[in-house]
Amino acid sequence: GLNLLADFQPDIVKLDMALIRGIEQSKPRRAIVAGVVAMCRQLDIAVIAEGIESADEARCLADLGIHLMQGYFFARPAFQAVASVESVVFA
Repeated sequence: GLNLLADFQPDIVKLDMALIRGIEQSKPRRAIVAGVVAMCRQLDIAVIAEGIESADEARCLADLGIHLMQGYFFARPAFQAVASVESVVFA
């Protein structure tokens, strides 16, 4: 629960892909993520979003202040393979 954030100050909070899926089309999901980002910013906790599958999702999350993202949009999982690291910037 959220009380753990008060008692145990993590360095990072990961947002589950179930919350992220279709966020660009969901006002409730955007509101929840915006609130979590604001709370984490005040507590000096980084936020990472998982399960990004489209440029629209990534752009929406960047607009909400999330800069740490992972998912198929960036690289598909591969056994014993390392994808090249590229920086994606949304203007």
